[in-house]
Amino acid sequence: MDIFVNMVKIYLFFFFFAFCGATYKAQQLENLSTIETKYVVKASEINSEKELITFLNSDSYKIISNKKEIINKVVLANFYSKQLDRSNPKSLQLYKDALKLSSDIKDNNFLIWFYTSFGFYYYTYNDYPNALPLFLKTSKLLENNRDQDIIDPCNTLKLNGFFWSTIEDNNKSNEYLERALQQCSTNNQNYGTILNNIALNYIKLNNFQKALTYLEKTKTASITINDKVRYAKALGDIAYIEAHRKNYSKAISLLKEDIEISQVENSDKNTMFAQIRLATIYVETKQYQNAKTLLLDALDYIKTKTYLASNELDIQKLLLQIAVYEKNDNAELAARRRIESLSDQIILQDGVEAVKMANWQSQKERVEWQLEAEQNKAEKSKVIKWSLLAVSLLLCGLVASIYQLNKRKIRLLKSSYEKQILKFKLDQVESDKRLQTTNNSLASFKAYLVDRNKHIDDIDNEINKLRQIGKATKTLSAMEELKISHLVTDENWNKFKEVFIREEPEYYQYILTSFPGLTESNLRIILLNRLNLNNLEIAQLLGLSVDGVKKSKQRLRKKFDNEDNFVI
Repeated sequence: MDIFVNMVKIYLFFFFFAFCGATYKAQQLENLSTIETKYVVKASEINSEKELITFLNSDSYKIISNKKEIINKVVLANFYSKQLDRSNPKSLQLYKDALKLSSDIKDNNFLIWFYTSFGFYYYTYNDYPNALPLFLKTSKLLENNRDQDIIDPCNTLKLNGFFWSTIEDNNKSNEYLERALQQCSTNNQNYGTILNNIALNYIKLNNFQKALTYLEKTKTASITINDKVRYAKALGDIAYIEAHRKNYSKAISLLKEDIEISQVENSDKNTMFAQIRLATIYVETKQYQNAKTLLLDALDYIKTKTYLASNELDIQKLLLQIAVYEKNDNAELAARRRIESLSDQIILQDGVEAVKMANWQSQKERVEWQLEAEQNKAEKSKVIKWSLLAVSLLLCGLVASIYQLNKRKIRLLKSSYEKQILKFKLDQVESDKRLQTTNNSLASFKAYLVDRNKHIDDIDNEINKLRQIGKATKTLSAMEELKISHLVTDENWNKFKEVFIREEPEYYQYILTSFPGLTESNLRIILLNRLNLNNLEIAQLLGLSVDGVKKSKQRLRKKFDNEDNFVI
């Protein structure tokens, strides 16, 4: 009995010792991150370069030298970025130097802050492809770290939420934003910003009721901390919901208040966003002159920045609608040319395709993390359970298991893709039915063509996945045949052409008489262009490459280069 009691005492002693050690280590980590947080926040509040450099060279905060060097480079990079309001070589070089130094850092909490800071620099100037790898690293580290141990946890988690929202992973974004709220006091400037962005994610998820709840919380928080610009932004987001519900008068009133507050507070960027939103409603309600005034004002601001190309694209699309309505051929041509130029400029950086690419890459990376984690678990289990003498047997079993799993995976993939093909075919039939049941208007045909393009996008994604697998040749052929069936057929083209001639006879006659010698292929590109379809959409519908469409347009322009009013 005495032996048992002594063993229990020894066990309790070691347990208590281990617990105290773990508690001390956690406390030490918290103290370090608190000091680093205070240093970063204090440095970020300094607006003079001379004062900032003096502060960074001081020893008032006890921070490990290599970490302090990285922090100083990040703070300086952000200072120059803020001063210049654009991506610049000086900031980028400071970040790249800091990245090299970070290779020696083993503190994941510190790396979370650093990768977030560097990624957000790229994100600020809409360079999503370069931002993605850094935020992926952060995301992986955030899975296993305590939020309170991160440097500046409220702001760091907030910035991660911003990025994932932009690439349309709204649920993941809200996960980080909710975590940020837990690390943020209610009187912190970030508090209202975080609430606002949670609301924006719910808007994107079409959960308007929950979005409105968070927007009301945003307004309350903004009043508490006297953040008038954030209050104005909340009004603008409520206006977006009201416009979606067709409550245009209420939406217009809210946006006018948004613009008025933003202008008083000298928030030019938010003024620009609100002007575009209000102009969109004016175009929707056919108040074209009001819309044009707002758009031209917003355009003046955009011209002073180098990273707002996607916002200018939104403006040019609205100006195009106004020009078409006013039958202003010169304005229409100018808008179309600018839209094409902007589309080419942003497609690989901050356009829709870049966002899609970043979203797909993030999903792929996460799957690889899960596979890696499972593989690590399996390997650890094998090391514990088996001796060296059993390695050969284990390998045989492993090979057999992988073979069986692979066979099962192939069967499941085949079944999954067969269902996917069936779904695409059913969607195609439903789309055709909807077109047949409508009044065969240009609007219904445009909706039909947009629907077709979405289906082609989805099919292309599945084809790319199949090509990576490499062995599903039959399924790949079926998918490619399905894609061909989604292209514009002669029958559909003739129907569309009849409707186009019926609804826009003057425009059609103008094309034929003004530009003789046009082929049917030329007409297809011109008429689809008239529907405001971009090069990618036209290419997909006609089974061409984007370069093919561009070259066709160039040949047409060259052929009719003496025609001032040519339509491409």
